[in-house]
Amino acid sequence: MTILTAKPPMPVVPGVDHTFVDLHDGRMHVATMGTGTPVLLLSGFAQTWWEWRDLMPALAGAGYRAIAPDLRGEGWSELPSGAVTRLRRAEDVIALLDAFELDRVRIVSHDMGAITAFQLALALPERFSAQMMLAVPPPQMRFSIGLLPGMRHLWHQEVLAIPGLGPALLREGHLPAQLFSRFSGRPLKPEVLALYIALLRDPELAQASGPLCRRMVLPELVRIIRGTYRQERFTMPSLFVFGTADVGFPPHITRELFADPSVIGTDARLALVAGAGHFIVDEDPDATAALALEFFASA
Repeated sequence: MTILTAKPPMPVVPGVDHTFVDLHDGRMHVATMGTGTPVLLLSGFAQTWWEWRDLMPALAGAGYRAIAPDLRGEGWSELPSGAVTRLRRAEDVIALLDAFELDRVRIVSHDMGAITAFQLALALPERFSAQMMLAVPPPQMRFSIGLLPGMRHLWHQEVLAIPGLGPALLREGHLPAQLFSRFSGRPLKPEVLALYIALLRDPELAQASGPLCRRMVLPELVRIIRGTYRQERFTMPSLFVFGTADVGFPPHITRELFADPSVIGTDARLALVAGAGHFIVDEDPDATAALALEFFASA
């Protein structure tokens, strides 16, 4: 088993508190801010709790308690990435909610974090009162020829899943910088890009990319393609947010996916952020915060 220990220094966000939650095989790092109605924030690949650095103050200022964990295989948690399975990170999240004595929460997710979010929302709907997913389509989606152009951009998932090769490309190649430049509609701030690249280049975090892709991302992709979730529906209000400059899911595709929201859930909504790409909260934190606060107020 590999325990993630050597990492870049943790960035400081004023007002954010840090704690560790003991799980049966290690410790999960959790950043929190504010008091009131809890909102769980599940970050994208390699972006850690820090992805939510601008959303957390906005939520806290509106009377919410923002809770941003570093999921297994990422950030400053001390958990064996070798133990990742298709459902393991979802189990970790439930352990976190139980440790915080939270019966029901709102949830915001992005990228890999959204995989865990939809697993939880479908399996344990009683634990989640509303969900907001960034740059990830609903798992009930049907694949069509129109999706193929966007799918070609996701080749890195298969490459990262290859033992030895994937981690080596992250540690020694240009792949980390390419991932953030290719999928962003607006250039990320230099200091933001620098930290994300440093995290991907860290030897132990780079090593974790293999099991994350091999045992979680790709198995879920296969299940979605096979239509495993096609008959399931989200029972809580669900907002799906995409940037209009998202190369994988451009506006004409996302509108097609949401042509009939009833196949997704009882209250499924679509919102677009002008000019943003895949990294919506990094590229336009103000728009993301506004959408989140408006959605949670109405959900």
